[in-house]
Amino acid sequence: MAERKNLTIAEVKSVEKVGKNQTPKLSFKARDGDKEQWYFSFRTSLFEAIKEGQTINADVETSSREYNENTYTDRKVVQIYVDGQPLGGQKSQYRGKSPEELELSAKSYALSYAKDLAVAQLIPLKDITKQADTFYQWLRGNGNKPASSVEKREATAEEQEFENLDKPEIPEPTGQAPTGKKVQNVAELKSLLMKHKVGTREVYEILSINSLMELTDLDEAWAKVKEAKGIQ
Repeated sequence: MAERKNLTIAEVKSVEKVGKNQTPKLSFKARDGDKEQWYFSFRTSLFEAIKEGQTINADVETSSREYNENTYTDRKVVQIYVDGQPLGGQKSQYRGKSPEELELSAKSYALSYAKDLAVAQLIPLKDITKQADTFYQWLRGNGNKPASSVEKREATAEEQEFENLDKPEIPEPTGQAPTGKKVQNVAELKSLLMKHKVGTREVYEILSINSLMELTDLDEAWAKVKEAKGIQ
């Protein structure tokens, strides 16, 4: 859920275009209390309000992601208020992700799963791109669309990404689903999490970890996740 912050803007970068659809992204450095950190926004309707030296009242979504075994924090501005009123006329403090953002997110998830399968030697390295495309096509074909900001206001970002998925189970790229046997590696654990639509950030909270690579007993970890999420 977004958190309201007063941000004093110290530096604004030029608008860049990211992803296949060249989505505009504006990054800026701002001070929140005694901390100066980087923020960004995909909402072009907010760009005019983001000026160096200005103090803005904004809704910020904070999330973490892993890349090359490092954890990064993303701070995304989803709304700015002027005299208490939201820019663009939105009344909700939370909105679903745009189609462009969801596409980028789905591709990131797909590549991450394919990479883990290769690391676990479940697929050849040369098949990473092919397997990632298979995962991505499945996500896109099963309703990976932004959820309603009214109906899903309290949902987390990852829950929204999978909220509209249909009920069919995810195809297992390596044969039998590992539910009935020991969880042998992180790739199998991720496959289970994806199958049951459990986001990695939820897992981190349940297990009090920052990365799945910290786990030493995957069966025990999966048992705790199942108990916490009520998975049979």
